[in-house]
Amino acid sequence: MTASDLIVELSAVPERCWIVSSYPDQSGAVEWLPLVQISVTGIWLGLDRRAVWTLGRIEGAVESSAENIPSSWVTILDGDEKSFRVALNAAAERLGLSSKKLQKLIPVEEILTMAIRSRSSHWVERAVHWMSERHISGEHLQLLQELSTAKWANQRTRHMARRLVKASEK
Repeated sequence: MTASDLIVELSAVPERCWIVSSYPDQSGAVEWLPLVQISVTGIWLGLDRRAVWTLGRIEGAVESSAENIPSSWVTILDGDEKSFRVALNAAAERLGLSSKKLQKLIPVEEILTMAIRSRSSHWVERAVHWMSERHISGEHLQLLQELSTAKWANQRTRHMARRLVKASEK
């Protein structure tokens, strides 16, 4: 399952579903397909015509993940993973896209890593919450071990990280 497979599917999406927006630091416009609203403030996750993930507002600029994932992508973590994935499946069904492809291509692992490395109490706690509901990769296990003793993290987050590390050792 590759982005090129998804590009073929995206070409069948009706034109009325696509939105034209700008990139904040670039000239020109991008056509993108909003899929899932990920924040109450109106931020949407979508895809551009090349099957590159975008994040932005319907009536505003969008950020692309073409070269790297912008730090604003941690907003995906504000909800819970199960609800996010259900909403992504519903969007795929509504638009005739492969849910399996979308689910596989969403960069959740990278977003979790970015959130923990941000050292923001809110985003770190949200990332740990998501990790409590999933299999923990080796890289994330290392980050959780570091987090469990990090002086900058609050006590609640350190304890949650410690519990996840212990649970993964069983």
